[in-house]
This record gives sequence, structure tokens and C-alpha cells, in this order.
Amino acid sequence: MNKRKLLVFGLFALLIAAGVVAMQQFAGMKELPPERPRRASTNFVRVNPVAYEEIDTEVVEYGRITSSQPLDLIAEVGGRLFSGRVNLKPGTNFRKGQLIYRINDAEASLNLQARKSQFLNLIASSLPDFKIDFTEDYSAWQAYFESIEINEPLKPLPEISSNKVKTFLATKNILGEYYSIKSGEENLRKYYQYAPYDGSIVNVNLETGTVVNPGANIARIIRTDQLELEIPVDPKEIRWVEEGAAVEVSSEDGMQSWPGKVIRIADFIDPTTQSINVYVGIEPEPGSGLYDGQYLRATIPGSRLEQAMQIPRRVLINEDQVYVVKDGMLKSRQVNIEKISQDQVIISPIEGIGLSIGDSLVVDLPANAVENMKVTTNVSSGRPSGNRPQKAQGKPDSVQAKNQSAT
Repeated sequence: MNKRKLLVFGLFALLIAAGVVAMQQFAGMKELPPERPRRASTNFVRVNPVAYEEIDTEVVEYGRITSSQPLDLIAEVGGRLFSGRVNLKPGTNFRKGQLIYRINDAEASLNLQARKSQFLNLIASSLPDFKIDFTEDYSAWQAYFESIEINEPLKPLPEISSNKVKTFLATKNILGEYYSIKSGEENLRKYYQYAPYDGSIVNVNLETGTVVNPGANIARIIRTDQLELEIPVDPKEIRWVEEGAAVEVSSEDGMQSWPGKVIRIADFIDPTTQSINVYVGIEPEPGSGLYDGQYLRATIPGSRLEQAMQIPRRVLINEDQVYVVKDGMLKSRQVNIEKISQDQVIISPIEGIGLSIGDSLVVDLPANAVENMKVTTNVSSGRPSGNRPQKAQGKPDSVQAKNQSAT
């Protein structure tokens, strides 16, 4: 029985092997279709002829608006705090000269009036001596005595005509008392805080009715009729910025713009941003829509380059090189970079390196571009250089690419 099974299995394997051999023979007898020759791939690049011309440079940066004169109002005297002519609350606007707040000055005012009464007594007791010993000065001091008002600031003393009069006034302590009263008048002004400019209250640290001590921070105010735009500029770009240059300040969407002027340029680098701060002064009109803390764009005109060319930033390789097409192959050239912006680069000619007039600058590279790659050029219809780049005419790049693929 086992021999019979082995015989059947062997016959089955033999049939399979014979079938495989026959299939291979029949397959070898079939004629293969003729092999089509492979097409050589073509690398298309867009080029622009190199041409130099005058270009006006500009620096475009973003910055934040700040007030030109933010102030912390610090109490110089002590007493109870009261509101002035404006509401002592954050967001309150005020005009120059308005009383922002006052501190109770009743005690200081009474003490000053008492000092003036003593001063009047000193002069009154000295008038007889003036009449006898200093006859020429008597009428002036008599008129000064009559002009003194308890509730009004003291007027300047009459002119001291001689050293004898000076000595007499010193011995009577008239000079010492006069300057002591003038000091008290100055101190009395510290109880009243008047607005030094048109502005707004940013925050308030002490409410009205609070008893304040000297040195207490009462509020913070900002000036709103003179603003500054603080913009960080790369140290490589700062040479294009000049103090006094007119600046166009605009909103981020470009819908609004305001005139400005460079008023200061820092002479140090900000360690946090590694940039140099440039300050642009703005004097907004009422209702201009400018606010402290707002971010805006500043366009600062720079100097004019007599011979320069503007190229897309994407064509740079190894930071300072570009490709040109020479004899149908890509060749790298070093360029002299004058200025780099977000998407454009300004280059200028320099002896021994750079691009010559008429060179075919590659402005659209293939992904696998390397030195000496064979390429086919397609002259760009746009102008990458110049002050006012012209819009490219003809078919869009995508249509040109499709046409090239079809060929």
C-alpha cells in the first residue's frame, strides 16, 4: 500500500515539473515588443539678464507706540488725598493745566500765613529806622510793606542800595524770614498736581480720601499728543537710517498712515533683541486712531545706490552666491550684498566678483540644482530689479511649466 502511494506521489510531481518546463519554453518563443528609447530629462530654468540701475533703499520694520512722556505722580508731601478737576480714575483724559489731584494743605497754609504775619511785624518795626537812617530807601520799603497780602505770594524785596542797608536787613532777620516764606510758598505748591501736558491717566494706586505719605506713588499718566514708535533695527541695516528722516507710519493692514520723523537712534544694542532701537516721533491729530501700546509698521527711506540690482532672496545659495547660466550650464557667482529684506536682496557690482551686465541670472532653480548642471533657459518676463518692479506679462509660471512638460 505504501509503495502504491509513493508511486502516485512521484507521478504527480513529475507532471508538475514537466508543466513548468513546457511553460518556460513557450514563454521563450514569444517575441518581446521593441524597447522604446528613453528620453533625456531636461532641466528648465528661468533667467533674467543682469542690469544695474539707481535704487532708493528703505528699511521696513514693525514697532510699538509709546508715550513720549510717561510720568509717575509721586506725593512730595503728606495729607489726605482729594480729586482735582478731573476724575482720578484710569482712562480719564485731561488737558494741560488742569488740576489732577490735591492734598489737604490747610495746616501748611495756616503756618505760612503765620510766617507772613511775623514778616509784616519785622518790616513794620524796621520802618522807623529806615525813615531816620536810610531816608532814600524809606519810600520803597513803605510801599513794599503796604503791598504784602497774607493770602498772596510775597513780591520780590526792594533793591538793596548799599551794604549798610544789607547789614541792617540781616540784623533784623528780614532777609532770612523772606526766604523762609518763599520756601514755604514753594512747598505749598506741592499739595497741588497740575497736568504738565495733554494726556490720560493709565493707572491709579491710591484712591481719593486716602491719607498719603511723602514718596507715595499716586498714579501714572502718559502724554497723548506726542507719541513715539520704538522699532528694533538689525545692526546691519542701521547704516541706512538717518536722524531727522521722514518716516511713513502705517497700520499693519495698510489702511491708515501717519507722518513721522526719526528723532533718536540708540548707540547701543538691546541685549534682549540684539537690535538697535530707532525712535520715530509722531504728533497725532485728535481722533487719529493712534494709541499707546499699538503695533505699527514704519517705512524709513534710506540712501540711494547709484548702481544696484534687486533680486529675489530665494535665489541666494550659501548666503552670498547665485547661479548664472553660461554655455548651457549652471555656474555659481559670488555677489556683493548691500541690503537684505524679507523677500528681496539688493546687490551691487564690485571689481573681481559679482555679476556682469548681461549675465543670465537664474531666478527659478530646479530642486536638484548643482554646479555644471546642463539646463535650458527660459527668459523671465518680469524685472526683479529697480524701484518699481513691473508686473510680469504673458502666461503664469504654472502654465509655462505645463507647456514645458508637454514638450
